[in-house]
Amino acid sequence: MGTFDKNYFFIVAPDSARLPYMTPDKDTVTNQYDWEVRSIWLKPLVFYNGSYEFQKSKRIKPTSPPPDVLFNGSNLLVIDRIAYKLAELNLPNLAIQAAIYKDHRKKWHENYWFLTFTTRFDCWDRKNSTFDPEPIGAEPTSQVVHTYTLDNLQPLYDVYTYSFNESLFRETPLKQRLLFKMGGTMEGLVVAHKSIADLFRVKGVDVIPIAEYGEKYIDYDAEFEDED
Repeated sequence: MGTFDKNYFFIVAPDSARLPYMTPDKDTVTNQYDWEVRSIWLKPLVFYNGSYEFQKSKRIKPTSPPPDVLFNGSNLLVIDRIAYKLAELNLPNLAIQAAIYKDHRKKWHENYWFLTFTTRFDCWDRKNSTFDPEPIGAEPTSQVVHTYTLDNLQPLYDVYTYSFNESLFRETPLKQRLLFKMGGTMEGLVVAHKSIADLFRVKGVDVIPIAEYGEKYIDYDAEFEDED
């Protein structure tokens, strides 16, 4: 484990069929809401439970009331209380945008905020992390670039276990790495420093130490190696 690994946590959705999956409505989906900052004068981003038809078919009752943190892939919608705490930190590369969740009963929950990370922080160590060496996608090196060419795209990888690039962390001020989205990976998971990780320790969220992420994958892989 590296010096910095023990200080950080991934913020991820638990494996629960009851949790709603945040799906953008037809107006929201036309926006690059996950990396672009919209005008405060525009209407809030609107999401609904994209898992409801599956839940209904399986007679699974969606979580009610909804959790304080909701997930749109690896992106987060957070309740007022969490959003206000994050706003006080004035974190770079983070925009907190008004959002609404319309649940399966058509009730509007207007106390949510979407966390938009305008850049990703590619900080995982290629020598000490476990990943598939063949990239499976690409992303722009800057989210403000809208014309994608081979010169401004970086490869994305499937990463199974993580360790941070220690030299990069030492030269990056703490404020710039308190809360960020991981770059260079398909998942783009949200990472929180230990000083603010407790904000996300609420029902409906798994706060996973960096060093423990992917242990199940490694155990699974080892199981099959033993059979050979």
